[in-house]
Amino acid sequence: MNSYLNSNRISEAPYTTLTKLLEKWGTIQPETEAVVCHSYNENRTSITYGNLYKEAVKLAKGLVCLGIKKGDYVGIGGDNTSEWMVATYGILFAGAHPVNFPFHDKAGEGIKRTLTLIGKCVAILFDPGYNDSHWDIMQKITQVEPKTGMVLRSDIPYLKWVLPYLPMQSGGLSISTTDISRDDNTELPEIDPEDTAVVLQTSGSTGYPKVVEKSHFEIIKYGEAYAYLLDLNFKKSNGTIYYSDRPFYWLGGYPGFDMVIGATRVTQKSTLALSSYTEIVSFTITVIHREKPQCGFFIVPFYQEMAKSKHFQWKFRSLIVTGQPIPPAILKDMGEKFDSISALYGSTEGGMMAGKLYRASDFKESKAVGMIALAGYELKIVGKDGFVVPILSQGELYIRSSPQFKGYLNDPEKTAAVLTSSGWFKTDDFCRITAEGHLEVLGRVSDVLEIAGSKTTPSFIEEFIKKHPDIMEVTVFAIKEDDKVDDIPCAAVVKRVGTTLTEESIRKFIRQQLNVTEEAKFTENIYVPKHILFYESLPRTPTGKNDRKAVKNMSIPKITRTDMSAV
Repeated sequence: MNSYLNSNRISEAPYTTLTKLLEKWGTIQPETEAVVCHSYNENRTSITYGNLYKEAVKLAKGLVCLGIKKGDYVGIGGDNTSEWMVATYGILFAGAHPVNFPFHDKAGEGIKRTLTLIGKCVAILFDPGYNDSHWDIMQKITQVEPKTGMVLRSDIPYLKWVLPYLPMQSGGLSISTTDISRDDNTELPEIDPEDTAVVLQTSGSTGYPKVVEKSHFEIIKYGEAYAYLLDLNFKKSNGTIYYSDRPFYWLGGYPGFDMVIGATRVTQKSTLALSSYTEIVSFTITVIHREKPQCGFFIVPFYQEMAKSKHFQWKFRSLIVTGQPIPPAILKDMGEKFDSISALYGSTEGGMMAGKLYRASDFKESKAVGMIALAGYELKIVGKDGFVVPILSQGELYIRSSPQFKGYLNDPEKTAAVLTSSGWFKTDDFCRITAEGHLEVLGRVSDVLEIAGSKTTPSFIEEFIKKHPDIMEVTVFAIKEDDKVDDIPCAAVVKRVGTTLTEESIRKFIRQQLNVTEEAKFTENIYVPKHILFYESLPRTPTGKNDRKAVKNMSIPKITRTDMSAV
């Protein structure tokens, strides 16, 4: 049997727009909180559906009066806040396309690169940041008239307006989006479900981030898939309280699911503002205990850390976990800390491609935990020869969906490299289909290590290392020695405070996990890292994934350079 999966489930997503959904909830439940934002050492803030709808429409009218037309692009940068929501929906009601970007690059080069690639980005709405740090970045790529927000000079073509959506502390700009909002008869354009709802950057794990457009209907379909994986009836779940600290500018954190079911999204302004993993876990527990969400969305390692804390005393109705396979330690919490759990696999390009819901009422410990194609998706595993491989065989995952991924915006060369003529998207993920018909994600094709003819993935080695109780985080990468064909596995590790781990104690632990026979002794060369480096923290991409490339780049100088060169 060939490695091919498709979904028998039909999506129930309504064919409408996010703006129509906001209008609906703003009318039906105007007093229900749409977003609740927490930030460390700051007060809880929120906005109701009624106020979000009213303020977004007023801002949209102001944007139209500035000359922003349907089809224009408008950059939006900042943390998870109520004001970000107003700005985003104001852009949408004006018929423009929001281009999400983070402020992770102090020089502003990433912002400039993205908005230049987009073309016709006529405005930027932004959060000034702590002590106006984001404004400092904006000034490196633009010169703005302080009283009007009009651009005097910019490295970004077509840019005409730069406006903060929160007051500035320094007074660098005396105008904000509040000043241009209008409560009058300005006419707003009609929005179609196929119109662009958001422009997202990819994770950048394989180089500079690429840019992907998502329509209103695509975002709504993802929201319906979230509801399915959270075991909710999306037609009757308005008012559900849902926790996710994922950034709004990331597809997995974009507030589309909330709008589909009329949920209250509980989030954090920015988890990156805290100085340690321990602080983030502690503050998240405080937020969850206060807000009492029925549902939650977490990356696997974070949920593990939180669930292990003796201070965590909450039971979710349902969870979605992503980023890694669900380990047995999490499944032991079934029925005690949650009633149902879903694994989810997705990407910026492909959307929410695969997942599976497991309920405590019908879960058996011996059952394999895997994922199946979600509604509207086809999945197949392809070998190097371009043909579908048999079940249980490894290869690259291709996906096809409705609506279909159309490619990277204004980048035909990169699009041609990943999109086949028949509409299959090459994910660059190394996968297989199990005997149970489940998708198993093994790593990235471009990350696969080849040693003496054997292949393995960094994530496979990482799973062995993560089992060590004193290791909090690990990223595996490969280097090459000069004149050698084989890859050499290396590991960057974050150990728990106060522990006395050494390189050799980790290698010994891995060997014990492998438990290889003398006849298979060579396999230790495949799975036991030759170099292990210790760090206080490891870099992540803007979407929260391990940034393998950045880890590798910062580790190579620490590895003995004798006869060594990077891949």
